[in-house]
Amino acid sequence: MPKKKMMPRLKLKARIASKVREKDLVEKAKLLMEEPDLILPECAEDCGSCPFRKTRARIDKILRYKDDPVKLSKLARGGDKLARAYAATIALAHEEKTPYLATAVFRGSTVTYVMRGKAPKEMLIAVQNFDSPKWRVMGVLDLVARRGLHFYSYGDHFVCTGRYARPPEEYVKMAAESVGASKLEGDAYVCPHNPVSTNHVKFDWTTAGKEILLCDQCAVKSKNTLSKLAEGMAVPKPASEFKIDIVRPLNTVAGDGDCEDLLNKEVSAGLLDEYAEGKVGDRELIDRHMETVREALSETSRKVFIRGDKCYGSDPALMIADMTNDDTEAKSLEGLFSKIDNPVVLETSDSVNKVLSTYWLDHGRDAMSAVVPPEMVDRYFREDSEAISSPMKVIQSALEKSEHDAVASQIPRYECLTGYGSFVDEIVKAYKTRGAGGAVAVIDADKSNDHRIRSISHAFYLALGVTTKAWKFTSSEQEYGRHLEAFARKLLESRNSEQHHEAFAEFLKQAGCPDDLKLA
Repeated sequence: MPKKKMMPRLKLKARIASKVREKDLVEKAKLLMEEPDLILPECAEDCGSCPFRKTRARIDKILRYKDDPVKLSKLARGGDKLARAYAATIALAHEEKTPYLATAVFRGSTVTYVMRGKAPKEMLIAVQNFDSPKWRVMGVLDLVARRGLHFYSYGDHFVCTGRYARPPEEYVKMAAESVGASKLEGDAYVCPHNPVSTNHVKFDWTTAGKEILLCDQCAVKSKNTLSKLAEGMAVPKPASEFKIDIVRPLNTVAGDGDCEDLLNKEVSAGLLDEYAEGKVGDRELIDRHMETVREALSETSRKVFIRGDKCYGSDPALMIADMTNDDTEAKSLEGLFSKIDNPVVLETSDSVNKVLSTYWLDHGRDAMSAVVPPEMVDRYFREDSEAISSPMKVIQSALEKSEHDAVASQIPRYECLTGYGSFVDEIVKAYKTRGAGGAVAVIDADKSNDHRIRSISHAFYLALGVTTKAWKFTSSEQEYGRHLEAFARKLLESRNSEQHHEAFAEFLKQAGCPDDLKLA
């Protein structure tokens, strides 16, 4: 047995009418007394048996009693449903006060109306809001469900095209403008941002013979563009009048150029159903579809790199250069991409850290191996949530330790150093492994009152460019420190073990230290 078509359900509430709304209802009731055709659609097609003939006849009878509120009240309880709502509404013109308004929520919007007689609420909403293209279609939803008729409401027009989906040209134009596509190019209404050449959503309005193209930014402004386009439509299946595509044009910047339509796949029927029902908006429609596209591409064996609207072919070098000028980040990406044999699809906004995070579990070791030695990869690679969310932090930590060890390996190790020699050795090691800040921290931590130690401290402060701490030293300590400054700088700048040993020995000699340097 075929499934029975159901009328849309309304969520109802009630409240006291404001003076402005009360006056508006009374004025509309008086206007409808004189112009009842305002609630009836224009016939654009010959339906054979017009469903509004009985309605018109009933309204003609009601008009004979328009000045009799008691009779109007009785007429609002029986007969044609739309005519009942008409009788109930024009009766408001005779009421001194309209105390209560009902509110209904439909398609995410709220509307107010007065409940009177036995007219269905949908009919009351339509009649009392006849000046709203969005709400006046409520009065014909039963005909859409029962007889498959098509109605289009826009501006001051309300048109019935019978059993044929033939949206009026003016309706299409106004609907397109309502979502920001006000420019007509050929058979397409487009937004102002040249959507053909960028990421966009295409609504092929098949029954109108027109397309509506919106760049992603314009599409998401409407929250649900399809609902907005169909706002004034009362038709059996609004979504069936549109074919919706999410288009991702690609510009080839490297490679063989065979990737123009790589990202252009059909949107799944299930996702389109959710979109048509208003369960998801444009943003979620785009994101979920593109996620599906990426998942499908991940199952293919083609090596190709895409970022935004650019296709870089099978060599990621240019893409990496576009993403970062940081050497560590670049090497990490090179290692990562070297082991990926299916398409890599990135957004222009994707950071290096986000890309690494996406592939960390499967290819994190490859990324690290391009930056640090294998033993550092084994020591630092982790698969916990912190590492997955901040992979560059993991790589940077491993790199710093690797560089520290490399530098430390170039610093000779000594035995039996005096306190003077040990102090100098500690300063230089801190500088070569942690930089100037590390060396300054070592000097700052020393609280010795020994004049030679203090002169050495002043010498290294000067060699490190720190000139604001001279007040801590006596004039003789400052003078001796200035003498040692050049020897301290030479020691700090030594590049290998031999240079380091010679500069260390010379500094200790100039400082008058009794150390006899012996390599450990």
